[in-house]
Amino acid sequence: MPVARKHLVDNSAPGCFHCISRCVRRAFLCGDEAEHRRDWVRDAIRTAAAAFAVDVLAYAVMSNHLHLVVRTDPQRVAEWTADTVTRRWAIAHPRTGTDGNPVAWSEPDLAARAADAVWVAKTRTRLGSLSWFMKSIKERLARRANRADRCTGHFWEGRFQSVPLLDHAAVLACMAYVDLNPIRAAIADRPETSDYTSIQDRIHARQAQQRAAALLTQPDAADLVPTLRHAAETARAAGPEAGIWVAPIERATAGHAPAIIALDDYLTLVDETGRIIRSGKRGAIPAHLAPILERLDLDLDAWLDLMRSAGSFLGGAFGRAAARAREAIRRGARWIVDVTRGLYREPEPTA
Repeated sequence: MPVARKHLVDNSAPGCFHCISRCVRRAFLCGDEAEHRRDWVRDAIRTAAAAFAVDVLAYAVMSNHLHLVVRTDPQRVAEWTADTVTRRWAIAHPRTGTDGNPVAWSEPDLAARAADAVWVAKTRTRLGSLSWFMKSIKERLARRANRADRCTGHFWEGRFQSVPLLDHAAVLACMAYVDLNPIRAAIADRPETSDYTSIQDRIHARQAQQRAAALLTQPDAADLVPTLRHAAETARAAGPEAGIWVAPIERATAGHAPAIIALDDYLTLVDETGRIIRSGKRGAIPAHLAPILERLDLDLDAWLDLMRSAGSFLGGAFGRAAARAREAIRRGARWIVDVTRGLYREPEPTA
């Protein structure tokens, strides 16, 4: 039986969620002759991420559905000024021009809205809401696709699913699961070729930083054109995830110090897991994969089972037994069914 969103999402506290939404017209979201719509989907997610107090930790745009791993942050939106709230809402909801294309709000419109305390309070709540975040993405895409198809009616298959991820290991595991979607579906052979995924974005950013660092270590680095040298130094200093719009990997474990996993470890984890999935058999486990899972306190065999299987990371919530027990109490439920398939190595608590 579906659980009401208000019971799944606590808008007063940070939370991480696996969100899935399917197109009612199935293969015509991005498949067949509509491959160009993958750009539409990614642009809509990126626009919403720039407006809402919601971090996009991972995404995968598939032919008939969309996966997102997000982190809500009510404290961030509470600290925004009235002007910030107004400008962010304008990003997510541009005006419509006479030709049907979006146009930016005028400065007088922005000022008038920012001066309306009631409107600002209502909008502030919406900019911190997971439901409004997903509504912004889905409504934008539905309208655009319906115009392109010259039709009306539903574009998406009902409500989006949102599965709470109750601990850091659950978040990282779900991120890897989402990033591995193209490999699991056999439409890509490695993360670098997994188009329209967050893992590809992170890899490209990391490679750009590595190229900049390599350029500056060459023997003739001192002879580089000043503008080129400055660009390389800036890229090297900016960090491995500079320039990408998805949230840095550290946001997946926000509040945990020291960081559980670094970007390079995450890239290794996804890459090595993808190789095993692509091979179709377990084979030899790479020596540097097991230590990463041990640090997360996860079982290797269960990890591979989850990553191979479509439909994982669904259910009422995903996390350790203790976290599920706390979540059940918060909802006023007796229990939350365990769908982790033994991923966590810790023993289940006894009554």
